[in-house]
Amino acid sequence: MTKAKSLITDSTSLERADLFSIPGVMRASDLKAAPSIGQSADEWKEFILSSFRSRLSAEQIEEVPYQTEYAAKELYRAVLKKAPADREWALLFRLFAAFYSFSALAELMDETELSAEAGERAAYDVLFYFADEAYDAAKMSGITIPFAFESYISRLRADTGRLLAFPFDRFPSARLDLYRLLWDALFIKTEWRQEEMDRFSSGTGRSTVQHVAYLHQLYLLGNMDRFVEEAASGTAEIFPYFLHWLQEAKRSSRFIYLLKAAAALAYDGIMTIENEYSRRLFVRQVIRLVDEEEVDERAPLLIKDLYTSLLPFSYVSLSYFLIGRGDYAEWVDLQILIDADLTDLDRAGLKSVIKEAPALSLPLLHRGIHAFIAERNRSSYRKAVRYMKRMRTIYKKEKRADEFDRWLEWTLGETKRLRAFQEECKKGGLLHD
Repeated sequence: MTKAKSLITDSTSLERADLFSIPGVMRASDLKAAPSIGQSADEWKEFILSSFRSRLSAEQIEEVPYQTEYAAKELYRAVLKKAPADREWALLFRLFAAFYSFSALAELMDETELSAEAGERAAYDVLFYFADEAYDAAKMSGITIPFAFESYISRLRADTGRLLAFPFDRFPSARLDLYRLLWDALFIKTEWRQEEMDRFSSGTGRSTVQHVAYLHQLYLLGNMDRFVEEAASGTAEIFPYFLHWLQEAKRSSRFIYLLKAAAALAYDGIMTIENEYSRRLFVRQVIRLVDEEEVDERAPLLIKDLYTSLLPFSYVSLSYFLIGRGDYAEWVDLQILIDADLTDLDRAGLKSVIKEAPALSLPLLHRGIHAFIAERNRSSYRKAVRYMKRMRTIYKKEKRADEFDRWLEWTLGETKRLRAFQEECKKGGLLHD
């Protein structure tokens, strides 16, 4: 051993020492010096928070933010090594470790001077990791809570409510995610949920996350009429949080209530999502949850209201929905609103409208033909002529051929300097020498 040690140079020793400057990287001796774990809920809580505080600081996070996830997970794993040997108690300890690791890191992030974007990159993923860990532990703990666990569950329940207030400021989505997951899986007694709901309803000046938490208690208690009413009184910022409820309630009687509340907030709410890509992704996720036939049977106007509120991100779904219902006039209005290209519409319902309600298609055809002509190239002129011939057929069937002739004469007069267009009209049989 002595000989082996002598092979390690001083410079190597310095390099090894530098490794321990990385937040969360610890020597075995560091773990031995950790606070005593104790037995009570408060002692567990203090042990976990102290373990984080003694080995990770806001200053360290600011210095190397990209190491935050690694450091936090290493600390979490180190804390888990102190779990009791008994399986049930070990699961409860894991729940505590995940929850208070989340709490400690969230509070540390609030103390940093990092920008919102830098903070998101540093801690967003690991906070959701802790939330998932807590949820998994809560589910595995089982529905029945042993009497010996009651003081521990009470401590978690109280601190879960505090998670949505001071001092936590950043990461509202992660905080709400953890809050809702624990109330879904662990805090299942009706009197607990009623008490939590009363706590939020009695307060004044609720924040967005507190309002969503209040709605969640109404949801869990099944008071959906009140849920819809209270959701309507909230701000547009609560809209993105509906995805959690919609995913959970997909097969339940609560789904229609949730869609009604979401539709009422969607027009302004979708714009609270930070960028267009995220908005499109969110709308796609919502629409995938909707069984159009079932919802349309129970609430005939709801699908149309929802899709209309989510425009332009729901355009394709609304377009097919209207065609499927035979709402041809509204379908045409939608295409004009979106300024859709006629060529694309041939594959998205235009042929059906021309067949079933030809007169309704005429404004759309007029608009599209003028758009093609305005592009001023021969390929677009050919497209215009093709649709002009279809339009002529519709006017003849409607016994309004003279109207088409007058429109054609006016159009040809307006475009007499567009030689290529005039040539294409002649080739298409729309004018003669």
